[in-house]
Amino acid sequence: MEDRFLEYIPMLNGLPQEHIKKLASSAIYKSYKAGELIAVPGEKIRAFLIIAWGRVKLFSASADGHEQTIYIFGPGEPFCMTAIEDSSFPANAQALEDTRIVMLPSDVMESIARTEPALMFNMMSVLIRRLKESMFIIEMLSMKEVPQRLASWLLHSAAVQLSGKTIHLGMSHRELSKLLGTTPETVSRVFRRFQDENILEIKGRTIGLLNRKKLEDIATDAD
Repeated sequence: MEDRFLEYIPMLNGLPQEHIKKLASSAIYKSYKAGELIAVPGEKIRAFLIIAWGRVKLFSASADGHEQTIYIFGPGEPFCMTAIEDSSFPANAQALEDTRIVMLPSDVMESIARTEPALMFNMMSVLIRRLKESMFIIEMLSMKEVPQRLASWLLHSAAVQLSGKTIHLGMSHRELSKLLGTTPETVSRVFRRFQDENILEIKGRTIGLLNRKKLEDIATDAD
């Protein structure tokens, strides 16, 4: 299966088969256990990292051990775009669950990108999406109250997942709390409030949006 994996990566869409084969022949696959660090700040990584399966968390950590989750990546997503300019990795990357990563050497990627506009366009699209996501997170964290942050995040997730009424929560309350800048207990408490007020229906990690208008009011502080 791994020899065909690259054919299904969105960032490589539009590449001729000869280039896919060239990348496949140079690809290195590595496995990580849940909780294992993949990269740390300042590390030089001369390869593009793409998740074959599993999930990866990008986070920063303060001197006192406080963590702020920046982004969570899933299968098929690249998460080491700094290789394009030979700069150091900006944050910590950690496997949230057992994860397998494919490493594509940056020199091979660069040689193909020089002759294939499709690859450059795809890489730019990834970077633009990441910039938009970063701007959303900054805006969300500027909200004073946790209910606002959670409501905003739920609405954003529904848009990203292209689902108007149902969201799959791909992380624990602990990890979500790090993304929202609060505690797991607070996240659980706000979820219970939203459920009690018939704003959400929660079944395991599947969240139904029962009252989208109310959620929008909370997100805009019109509660």
